[in-house]
Amino acid sequence: MLGLIDRINAWVGKGVAWLVPVLILELVYDTAARYLFNAPTQWSYDISYMLYGTIFLAAAAYTLQKDKHVRIELFYDRFSPRGKALMDCLGYLVFFFPALLALIYYGTLFAWKSWVLLETGSESMWQPPIYPFKTVLPLASFLLLLQGLALFIRSVHTILQGERADGQS
Repeated sequence: MLGLIDRINAWVGKGVAWLVPVLILELVYDTAARYLFNAPTQWSYDISYMLYGTIFLAAAAYTLQKDKHVRIELFYDRFSPRGKALMDCLGYLVFFFPALLALIYYGTLFAWKSWVLLETGSESMWQPPIYPFKTVLPLASFLLLLQGLALFIRSVHTILQGERADGQS
């Protein structure tokens, strides 16, 4: 089961990575249109925040899986594998799981309300539908919660067995 969670988040993380060149091209196009041809786009702002937000949110679980999130390592690096696992478990229980459960709950309400209203953006004249974008928040949060759960289980295994659940020590 842990491997399945890892594979799903790797697939999603690598998939949304392909949105980065799309975002770059969109920004380059808008900049060129604005400054070279004096023809700014009406849609660039909306597309850029939706693309960036999707990349940022959907890649969070993959980033957690690869252990690339920010951590204050002043003391953490000095701990044994069991000590690190214990610190990780405490962090997941005290901060991570409660925050993610709240984010999923309120993000789902936020997205649901947007779908009911068929909400459109009000930041530009284009006014694109934004309810699909708002759905990314609870979905990405759920994937992040699953990845955190997988890492929590691995940390518990390390505490009990002295080695990581994936066979590394």
